[in-house]
Amino acid sequence: MPVQTPLLEHGHLVTAPLLTAAACDDLIAQLDTVTIDGAGTRNLLDLPWCAALARRLASAAPIAARLPPDPACVQCTYFEKSPARNWLVPLHQDLSIPVAARVDHPAIRGWSEKEGLLYAQPPAEVLEELLAVRLQLDEPGEADGALRVVPGSHRAGILTDRDAAALRDRTGETTCPVPRGGALLLRPLLLHASSKLAGLRPRGVLHFLFGPAKLPLGLQWARTA
Repeated sequence: MPVQTPLLEHGHLVTAPLLTAAACDDLIAQLDTVTIDGAGTRNLLDLPWCAALARRLASAAPIAARLPPDPACVQCTYFEKSPARNWLVPLHQDLSIPVAARVDHPAIRGWSEKEGLLYAQPPAEVLEELLAVRLQLDEPGEADGALRVVPGSHRAGILTDRDAAALRDRTGETTCPVPRGGALLLRPLLLHASSKLAGLRPRGVLHFLFGPAKLPLGLQWARTA
């Protein structure tokens, strides 16, 4: 289907605004009540307003057309760059998923714990089924601190740091500015990075992760919405 082509080929897609400026302001007000240590927090899906927003996004046409047949939102992370809280993100793939319990399987690795949740790194074929939706809450400066991606790198499987850098050098990077209320859709295996915020305008992003409701290999999601 033509609607799928950019995401299939390039691994990323920027949507037009899905939320109004007023709706973004309401979300920012909600986030002002959330305790954030460091770069952000991963546990927002526990909050009713966040779970409701996840369901709303899943029904939006640009997103619904690209989700698996029986989708679930399994995580929401908030990131905010500002002059007071600023950092860069090196080139990487998103390899870890939040799961309910440890499973003894040779294809599952990278077990870790973050903010009280258990994370694992499943095989590439599991990660290929997932879709990240990065909702832009602020009106940022021109591409300031925006995500940079390596188009098509999601089709290369799980990469070592050396192979990732070599692929970026061969392919080049694309900067992905997103309008306020719009979203950047990307496959977790897509190589991506970002620079520090250079200006004074904050950049707030709600990063939702969607996947199939049921996982293989005996894994279960830590939570769903």
